[in-house]
Amino acid sequence: MNIYSWLRENARVRPDKTGIRYRDTKLTYSELVSLTGKLGTALTSAGIGRGDNIVIVLPNIPEFAVSYMAAVSIGAVAVPVNPTFTSRELAHILKDSDAKAVILEGTNQKTYENIREECPLSIVITTGEGGNFSQWSSGPDRGIMEEMEPDDTAAMIYSSGLTGYPMGAMLTYRNLDHNSDLVRRCAGGDDTDTALTVIPCFHSFSASVNLLSMLRYGGTAYLMKGLDFKELNHAISKGGVTCICAVPTLFYGLLLHPDVQDLDYTGMKVILAGGSALSMEIYNGFKERFHVDIRQGYGLTEASPVCAYNYHPVKLKPTSIGIPVPEVEARIVDEQGTVLKPHEKGEILFKGPNVMKGYYKREKETREIIRDGWLYTGDLGYMDEDGFLYITGYKKDMIITSGFNVYCKEVEGVLNSIPGVKDSAITGIPDLMRGAIIKAYVVTDGSDLTENDVKHLARKMLAPYKTPRKVEFVPEILRDENGKAVIPENQSKKT
Repeated sequence: MNIYSWLRENARVRPDKTGIRYRDTKLTYSELVSLTGKLGTALTSAGIGRGDNIVIVLPNIPEFAVSYMAAVSIGAVAVPVNPTFTSRELAHILKDSDAKAVILEGTNQKTYENIREECPLSIVITTGEGGNFSQWSSGPDRGIMEEMEPDDTAAMIYSSGLTGYPMGAMLTYRNLDHNSDLVRRCAGGDDTDTALTVIPCFHSFSASVNLLSMLRYGGTAYLMKGLDFKELNHAISKGGVTCICAVPTLFYGLLLHPDVQDLDYTGMKVILAGGSALSMEIYNGFKERFHVDIRQGYGLTEASPVCAYNYHPVKLKPTSIGIPVPEVEARIVDEQGTVLKPHEKGEILFKGPNVMKGYYKREKETREIIRDGWLYTGDLGYMDEDGFLYITGYKKDMIITSGFNVYCKEVEGVLNSIPGVKDSAITGIPDLMRGAIIKAYVVTDGSDLTENDVKHLARKMLAPYKTPRKVEFVPEILRDENGKAVIPENQSKKT
């Protein structure tokens, strides 16, 4: 099997249908097959082959889709990476993934150039004005499509899981085949649909639910590089959008931003919120103003990612993340692994064709998170008598902000590396728009560090969403018997 076959079939059946839309650019399925075929051929000629990892550091632009599908067409592995990552973060992924090539925007090329000596690659492809992407995708097309096994790795997405440091979650062809078909199985999706794709496609949620589902069905993925509400108005009112699968931050904006107050959502096939908890304030406000429901879902990178959803025709329970999606099982267990009864709280586990193959080169960590086929999510919650799941907290030391997971160990490690910092701890401060913002508590060695100093130095090493938005100086940080920080909410500020 190979998910690239979707493009070939759509190019045969509906060659002139728009598969990718981006601003004024429209790529038909025949054009997509041509571009991906040429890029795949060029990569093969350059020595890239079956099982090689190609790091894709691109936002939501057509080149992302072309690069992703070209990689899988030749049996290579697509490794999508957040383009806002710093050189430090990118270096870790390039080295850990044994990358053979990197594809990035020309405007972001310095991020790689800063680490070229420690991460030397012979294949560096850049998009945009002055880039060489067009050269790589304009040669011959030898029509390559490797026949792959269902358990071969198709994509690898870096997640910190329960450990606090980024590891490559290996998603197989079976995983992506399952998750990309959930829009049809849970909401009746088909080739007439257009999915608003504003969540970055390096995020497994957007890649599976927005991009891959449309390329599978012969629908259209409407790509947006960033959150622009005027463009959003046009996309929803005139762009034919029928599916909005996004993080709660977007729905907060749709509810309040003046440029999108006259939109009509009553014809939408799917309105799904995932990535972080949807506040009832946003849910109720959206329903009151626009007379439609936002249905919550749940997933995690290690599950490709979707596990549960409030899907039709099941009765909607707005505070729940829904019931397990088709072919997926769920259970709640206590610390001893005993399966709990309805309404008893414990760790949420999932099992099914969506569960990843494992972490790249991390057998120990894989065994810790996947046991007897069950994925231990690190999320706490319960199941009601109808099988609906509810999140109540996190076992893992993590903060979710704007749909992105931020692991405390990584951020605290960066803060502690700043000259003048003796110790640190971070916490999430509730925020209606983002779900939470990051606040850091910092102990200094007596230096004159300011809040802006800490933010500025941290930003050099961390992507924006990981960087603390607030910093409070404290005399000390207490820790429990396991070494976990006890957040010093009531300690006096440094003067």
